[in-house]
Amino acid sequence: ASPPPAGDQPAAEQTPRKPRAASKKARLIVRNLSFKCGEDDLRALFAPFGCVVEVNVPRKPDGRTRGFAFVQLRTVPEAARALRELNMQEVQGRPVAVDWAVAKDKYQATRGPGPSGERG
Repeated sequence: ASPPPAGDQPAAEQTPRKPRAASKKARLIVRNLSFKCGEDDLRALFAPFGCVVEVNVPRKPDGRTRGFAFVQLRTVPEAARALRELNMQEVQGRPVAVDWAVAKDKYQATRGPGPSGERG
C-alpha cells in the first residue's frame, strides 16, 4: 500500500501547475472603468458568469485607480460569456470595454517600439 502513494506524489506536485497556466487564458481586461469601481464591484459584476478567481485593480502611486482592471475567471467558456455580455455595457455610468488580457510583454510587442525607439 505504501508504494502507490509515493508514486502519486510527483504527479500531485505537477498537476497544480497545469490548471494555473491554463486558467490564465480565462483572464479578461476591463478598460474605461469608473475610478470609483473597486474589486468588490467587479467581483459582483462578473459573478453571474462563473467563479471569479482573482480581481486586480492597478493603482497609481497616490492610491487612485488607473481606470482598468483584470478579472480572472475559472474557465475560458465562463470568461468568453462574460466578455460577450459585458463588453460595451454601462458600469457605474461608463461604457466598459472587456477584452482578453494578454501578457504584458506580448501586449508591448504589438504596440511597436517604445518611446526610446528600441525594439523588445
